[in-house]
Amino acid sequence: MDFPTKVQTISTSSAKVECACFGRGKRPLVILPGLSIKSLMPLAGAVAERYKNFLDDYEIFLMERPTEPPSDCDSSFLARAAIEALDALGVKGACLLGISAGGMAAQEVAAARPDLAAKLFLGSTCAKMTDTAAALIGNWAKLAQEGKAAELGQAFAEAVYTPSFYERYKDAIMASLAGATSADLKRFAILARALLGFDASDILPKIKCPILAVGAGLDKIFGTDAAPQIARLAGTFASSYIYPNYGHAVYDEAPDYVERIYEFFEG
Repeated sequence: MDFPTKVQTISTSSAKVECACFGRGKRPLVILPGLSIKSLMPLAGAVAERYKNFLDDYEIFLMERPTEPPSDCDSSFLARAAIEALDALGVKGACLLGISAGGMAAQEVAAARPDLAAKLFLGSTCAKMTDTAAALIGNWAKLAQEGKAAELGQAFAEAVYTPSFYERYKDAIMASLAGATSADLKRFAILARALLGFDASDILPKIKCPILAVGAGLDKIFGTDAAPQIARLAGTFASSYIYPNYGHAVYDEAPDYVERIYEFFEG
């Protein structure tokens, strides 16, 4: 089935941000994805296919990270770029879906601009960067900076996917990560390093919209307690759920994951 998407580049005072739009509904849903070695825009049709049950009720905005981020940027810069892009698009009161690194930006967006977020779904992310996560992400940034694309792809995939899923789909996964340009690797290194100082401990209590934080028991990056910690810090409006037998990429592996997102936003 064909899912038409519209890709546009939004120029803001902070950065240029690419965005793919799809869906026929009136409710805005914003997806802030995690780190990716290459741009997600060529995969917008596949994302629309994955979220096909949303398309009648929602207008979906799949936001990329800034195309040319400054070398010294941090997580606050990434959140600010997302806010400025959403303002340019005229988005208000959105269901905000932040996955992994995108979940970090989503927390800062919702805290800084309550008018932009009606509900907040946080998948495989954290309230504060841990030593384990910083070591993994820092190593990815180092491999990218050194131009070691194959090594980066393997290290990234092995950390994100469960061993059984990785072995089953290894060829397809590695093929999807292959072909990164030097510009892709430079951008990835900058965006990865931007996350290393992330700490939303003080801003989570300021978020007043409903929050669902979903994590995984086998997450090698953020660990089992990351989602419950978000819920504890956020307080009254927040809850968490853990998939015990999945890893960081539970959002790709768990068959009911998208349904769980839909139920939360519709509830």
